[in-house]
Amino acid sequence: MNGVCTKSMNVNRKEGLLSQIGIWALGLLVITGLLGCSREAESQADDGTEGYAIIGQITGINSEKGVLMVAHEEIPGFMAAMTMEFRVTPGDIENARIDAKITARLIRDEDGGFRLIKIWPLDKVGQKKVERSNKDLKKRMDKLSSGRYLGEEDEAPAFALYDQSGELFTSERLRGKPFMLNFIFTRCQDAKMCPLSTANMANMQALAKERGLDQLEFVSITLDPEFDTPGVLRDYATTYGIEGNNFHFLTGPKEAVYALIKALGVTALPNGDDVVHSLATSLIGADGVIHMRSTASAWSPEAFLKKAAEL
Repeated sequence: MNGVCTKSMNVNRKEGLLSQIGIWALGLLVITGLLGCSREAESQADDGTEGYAIIGQITGINSEKGVLMVAHEEIPGFMAAMTMEFRVTPGDIENARIDAKITARLIRDEDGGFRLIKIWPLDKVGQKKVERSNKDLKKRMDKLSSGRYLGEEDEAPAFALYDQSGELFTSERLRGKPFMLNFIFTRCQDAKMCPLSTANMANMQALAKERGLDQLEFVSITLDPEFDTPGVLRDYATTYGIEGNNFHFLTGPKEAVYALIKALGVTALPNGDDVVHSLATSLIGADGVIHMRSTASAWSPEAFLKKAAEL
């Protein structure tokens, strides 16, 4: 390493709702109808993590108050199904869409209010694409000799993950375009690791625009997918002043993310809230081939820009 940074829900539906008396039963029936068969793929069982697992549908967005109105399913042993307000982060507010189905964790704030964290889109179509892409990548890597990863002159791996807007993002969207790719995570505290790498990517994005390299795209994949949800990544991008449609922060299921990490020769070892990791920054050409790769923490945007201009 060039440096280290230490740093389904199976819920039994209750039968006989129509036989129950009162407003609560009616509300539960309405919410269950709204959310359809989402329980089939998710579980609200307590898995030992913070808060309570929740499945819901966004029915209202209040940006000024920083809250979402969510119609949620029953949380067994804690709360009946109902529609209520939840506090969320600015990134999750920006990502919210009326009628969108989500999974999240419900926690209590110090003042007794309710907050949603770890918000993910409940997207079965996208989930299947991510799973299929992950299987294809594993098959490809199984054909390589032990310890081999994809480096310069290799074809870059295909992938399907979620971007900082909560939208499915596949490598197909980058076909025919050169792009930079690196790995970071938002809780990294070592100034010489992820913060420096992100600052270099942001600087390179600005310089590429100045020099007319309009086709160059930027991709940063998290090393900490369990914490770095789309909303968290959106807030992270805002912190660094990163804007534009050509910079994509990606996250997704841990298995899919770590398959990519391994394929591109990066070390990432979760350690509580931290990740001990190496770095790898790559330039992929419009031909889909890795043309330049650096494992340095202080990699040079100028060197990569020069190479990008030659492609």
